[in-house]
Amino acid sequence: MSELTITNLSKSFGSYVALRDISLDVSSGEFICLLGGSGCGKTTLLRLIAGLEVHDQGTLLLGGNDLTQIPSHKRNIGMVFQSLALFPHLNVGGNIAYGMRLAGVPKGDTDPRVNALLDMVGLSGLANRSVAALSGGQRQRVAIARALALKPDVFLMDEPFSALDAGLRDQMQEEVKRIQRDLGVTTVFVTHDQREAMALADRIVVMNGGIIEQAGPPDELYARPASRFVADFIGTNNIFAEPGKPTIAVRPEAITLANKGDGLRGTITRQRRLGALMEREILVGSQTVYQSEFAGHSSEFEDGAEVALSWPDDKAWGLPE
Repeated sequence: MSELTITNLSKSFGSYVALRDISLDVSSGEFICLLGGSGCGKTTLLRLIAGLEVHDQGTLLLGGNDLTQIPSHKRNIGMVFQSLALFPHLNVGGNIAYGMRLAGVPKGDTDPRVNALLDMVGLSGLANRSVAALSGGQRQRVAIARALALKPDVFLMDEPFSALDAGLRDQMQEEVKRIQRDLGVTTVFVTHDQREAMALADRIVVMNGGIIEQAGPPDELYARPASRFVADFIGTNNIFAEPGKPTIAVRPEAITLANKGDGLRGTITRQRRLGALMEREILVGSQTVYQSEFAGHSSEFEDGAEVALSWPDDKAWGLPE
């Protein structure tokens, strides 16, 4: 598989700047998630990689080859769209084989490849079934198999699971991760769901306003966000900002409560048990602070109790102003 190198990439649509000077290296076989809210530039970046849009400046290299003058259908890139875009007039096997037939792959080679892909995505024996007769999860698998049929150098996915219910979405995430690991294909996955990114990615690229705020392994972004935006976007954070003091972030699970103690004090306004986890909201001055711990190890506090809050020094980190 090939390494993807993006250098100083920018893209505007009229007066709207979608991407600003983006640089990113994706290693061969790596699974990258582009994470951010609507309008952050993540889908635009994916479409530039695919050749569906043309960048204004910068370079895109795949395996050391400049993609600028290579049309999308010659880039050897597989893509799964949010809408899936399956062909209703073709059966399952026909959808998967479509790209291979356009590329002139002989039928004697196409059929075994289709069957192997169906086995890989858990749809063995369904080559002749109509796509209209498939469930949502099965359609997702067909779209994945079709995108992988030509053994792409890079596999792109644009929020493919956003329309699925939570249980099926979790199942498909596991399937995609397994397939990507088995094939070792370089993968770029777009999502607005931080839980999805944390579950899938080797590295998460957090985007905001057309720039990259931070890129790194999920644990790194969770434990050491580089900006307030990342701290707010990845998980739940308590941000403490006081005049003349550095702004710090503390995760809810790092906070310990006690009946007595020096320092920060507050009043418990809400408690709820979510399975094994106890979550609390504590009013400290005018700020709501979130605290969580395993219910079996938690101390008992009444609603409205006044408590002291503390945390280890190494569990708090400073944020840039």
